[in-house]
Amino acid sequence: MTIFRLTTVLTVILSLSACGSGGDAPTGGTRQPVEYSYSMPSSNGDGWAVGHLDDHNFDSALIVTLMNSIHDDSFPGIDSIAIVRDGTLVLAEQIRQDLDQFDAWANNTDVERHVMHSTSKSVTSALIGIAIDQGYIADTDVLFYDMFSYVSYDFWDPRKAQMTLEDALTMRLGLRWDEWTEPYGTPNNTLTILSDNNTDFAKALLDLQLVSDPGSNYVYNTAATIAIGQALENAVGVPMENFAELNLFAPLQITSARWGMTPNGLPNGGSGLFLKTRDMAKFGQLFINDGVWQGQQVVSAQWVSRSVAPHVTLNWSFTSGYGFQWWVGEFGFEGSRIRSYSTRGYGGQYIFCVPDLGLVVAFTGQNYGEPEAGQVFDIMQDYIIPAAN
Repeated sequence: MTIFRLTTVLTVILSLSACGSGGDAPTGGTRQPVEYSYSMPSSNGDGWAVGHLDDHNFDSALIVTLMNSIHDDSFPGIDSIAIVRDGTLVLAEQIRQDLDQFDAWANNTDVERHVMHSTSKSVTSALIGIAIDQGYIADTDVLFYDMFSYVSYDFWDPRKAQMTLEDALTMRLGLRWDEWTEPYGTPNNTLTILSDNNTDFAKALLDLQLVSDPGSNYVYNTAATIAIGQALENAVGVPMENFAELNLFAPLQITSARWGMTPNGLPNGGSGLFLKTRDMAKFGQLFINDGVWQGQQVVSAQWVSRSVAPHVTLNWSFTSGYGFQWWVGEFGFEGSRIRSYSTRGYGGQYIFCVPDLGLVVAFTGQNYGEPEAGQVFDIMQDYIIPAAN
């Protein structure tokens, strides 16, 4: 695993709309348009039952139309897609053939394994849930600063002592922070300032000045998730990557997960996880199935329910709230609203869960800094949701 400067990492985190703006064109090689022909996913011993679209109440013609649009770059920059229906993998298409600039973070040489960017946050949250299930952490109402052993903090304010783990999980810390107004990597971006001037990002975050009461205002904060990872490691007493391997990846039959590391050797739980698309879909299926994979309760059903509940109310396109590092929203179909929740990562790394349809959809992409990163919402709305109804 590679230790890297987080300045580079955090210039490419999920933007407010999860679409990005401006920046360089997608990278990763030239794609030659081909006529798409659907075939059932292979059974490769990774734990998935596989099946055919036609046998799982899908309009396969609409999915073929979608895949042709992806291959001819009508939907550019998509690297892979997987679809699960009622626990069966019915589509698994690997599109990218070349590595991109982010693979160096974890010395990744496998084109099927992709950086997750901010989808990593939802995995970090699940690890907190497992630690609570196992008794390492009492609950989300534990005091956040008590989860660290630093001797002192800058800008001490008595309200810091009242900040809870839940405040951090829901990004309502109250600290002076703004990683969305100024572009990532520019001198006035708070994430850039923190990463350029510190090696211990948890300590640097906790040293910041409070500007509102913890638990009051939502402010998207990548450093908070990295600090949550440090708090987890402190609580369980073993390296975070070991805890994740034993308690999440091994039960999900995920054998190739990899982390990029922060300068002080902590897995970057905010943006540094690498997974294969079929394994992303397992994580979504785990939540669709109330924390169970292959008959094993990996994380409690209570944690799943709490994680995807809207603790914060938002009013954005396809987005109505924020949970414990999960986004909550809806899709429309024939006048009805269909509940969904999702993970979202910069450049097009998404896991969509649509429980009423028994549906999990995972994407990876290379639309770094491009508005096309948000095209997956249109794909879900115009192709996959209709095809599944």
